[in-house]
Amino acid sequence: MYFYWLAWQRGLDFSGHSSRREFWMFVIVHMAVSMVLIALDVGFSLPWFDVLYSVASFIPLVALIVRRMHDIGKSGLWGLVFFIPAIGPFWFTYLLSQQSSLPINNRGLLL
Repeated sequence: MYFYWLAWQRGLDFSGHSSRREFWMFVIVHMAVSMVLIALDVGFSLPWFDVLYSVASFIPLVALIVRRMHDIGKSGLWGLVFFIPAIGPFWFTYLLSQQSSLPINNRGLLL
């Protein structure tokens, strides 16, 4: 949950870096929250919860993707790879899964 809240706190921060762990932990919790809200929509006919959450989380998710791209040494515009037909989503997932390109000291901390 820490990384989920961290992504929301840095929701308008398009500079800096985000680790693989930070990104994927946010994605897992984000998908779980979305599934619960979709279940509420289906079960109780409450579509606005899912819509509001999706709209509210769009900018923080884009900011997280841009920071993740920075972490692997690429411009945030590389996030647009997702929109390439057929191979885009696979290439995008590959990029998001790459190891950090930042130097790390002997204690495992970023320099």
